[in-house]
Amino acid sequence: MKHEQTSERSARTGAAFALLAAVQAILNTSVTITSAAGPDIAADLDLGASGLVWAGAAYTLAFSGLLLLGGRVADLRGRRAGFRIGTAVFAAASLAGALVPGGGWLIAARLAQGAGAALAAPAAMALVADVFPGDAARRRAMAAWGGLSGVGAALGMQLGGATATWASWRWAFVALALIGLAVAVLAGRYLPTGPARVPGRVDVLGAALVTGGVAVLSLGLVAVGTHGWLAPAVLLPLAVGAALLAAFGVAENRVAAPLVPLSFLASRRRVAALATGMLAPIAGSTAAFLMSLYFQRVLGWSALRSAMGFGPYTLMLIAVSAGSVPIVARLGVRWTAALGLATMAGAFVLFSRISPDAAYLGAPLAGMLTLPIGIGLTAAAAVVAATRGVPHTQAALAGGAFNTTMLLGPTVGMALFASLADAHTGAGSSPEQAATDGYAFAFRAAAALFALAALASVSLRARRTPSPRPVRV
Repeated sequence: MKHEQTSERSARTGAAFALLAAVQAILNTSVTITSAAGPDIAADLDLGASGLVWAGAAYTLAFSGLLLLGGRVADLRGRRAGFRIGTAVFAAASLAGALVPGGGWLIAARLAQGAGAALAAPAAMALVADVFPGDAARRRAMAAWGGLSGVGAALGMQLGGATATWASWRWAFVALALIGLAVAVLAGRYLPTGPARVPGRVDVLGAALVTGGVAVLSLGLVAVGTHGWLAPAVLLPLAVGAALLAAFGVAENRVAAPLVPLSFLASRRRVAALATGMLAPIAGSTAAFLMSLYFQRVLGWSALRSAMGFGPYTLMLIAVSAGSVPIVARLGVRWTAALGLATMAGAFVLFSRISPDAAYLGAPLAGMLTLPIGIGLTAAAAVVAATRGVPHTQAALAGGAFNTTMLLGPTVGMALFASLADAHTGAGSSPEQAATDGYAFAFRAAAALFALAALASVSLRARRTPSPRPVRV
């Protein structure tokens, strides 16, 4: 009888984690789902280039801007309730996106998707701790959790490309809606309720300042690809966003119940973990964007073939996410992060060796197999470090903060490395060679960034409080 009860608890725990993992994956699938299907969406809805950019950016703007508020609401009002409501809103907005008659309606649906995701994602991450209350089991679950964002983003490109080629891009949104609806229904059966509601009010001023700051800052970064770094359309949002975030920091120090208590960011380890968590999606988004351009504009591949070219990357990322748990346990979070960052640097060195006549089985495939190893290890180490030692009443807030940095990563990466590639697209022997030169330069710059980050991680690990020197008499 005892064995049967243990087996039943284990099955329920596995089912609960599967539900949470499914939502974490599809929320990130939605980030990239319009990328591969972009031309078909633009043709179907009569969207121009700027409208297509907004169809992709609207989701991440709402998602990243509202995450801290979503995490605080989940902590105060109940995690399972927040998870179910957020997932249901995401599913309904996904279905609306499949049925939209025009581009403006699609952008509105993407904003609603992002709002639902901002409530569901931090609640899901907090519920992992409720599903695995033991410290060791929770660390293992969090290590596996770290790679789900990258897996979801990679699957988004393939789902968008496949549905656009074989049916309609609208079916990709239907798939998201069906998965989200199924999880929202099953959550009541398999997920724990979490701790009791915490009395308190939502910091409305802080929520408005941080939401506006993150959204406006992201808006400026999104505009870099169209206008360049020095255009007023870029500089003004960057300045306003920075000012709003600075005002948020001042306001949080003056309210009794802040949205983000300053004690939450008092740990340098946690701040470093949040910064490291941003680097993994920077790497993934940079490779996805520039290598997709390389496949299609230089090698002449179709959107579907380009998406399928990322198949080995996706499979490797799934394997690394599943296998990162013992590595983090053996090496510790900082050495795992350093190893992951160094591996990402090596992957971008491989990508920098592309040429207009390169075979896929050469540098492109080698980079596709190496990069997910680095991303998986870095993300696993970052999420474990970011959530370790967080008070139970701030678990969803930690999830919101971590997901915010993860979502800002692609925006920062696209603004930085896409602009570098564009600036160094020279007058080569052919248009293909000129484009390749730009991509290769951006890849070399990315390799340098991640190599420096790996060295910084090792240096932080090696720092010790110096022993007092003997006093000479």
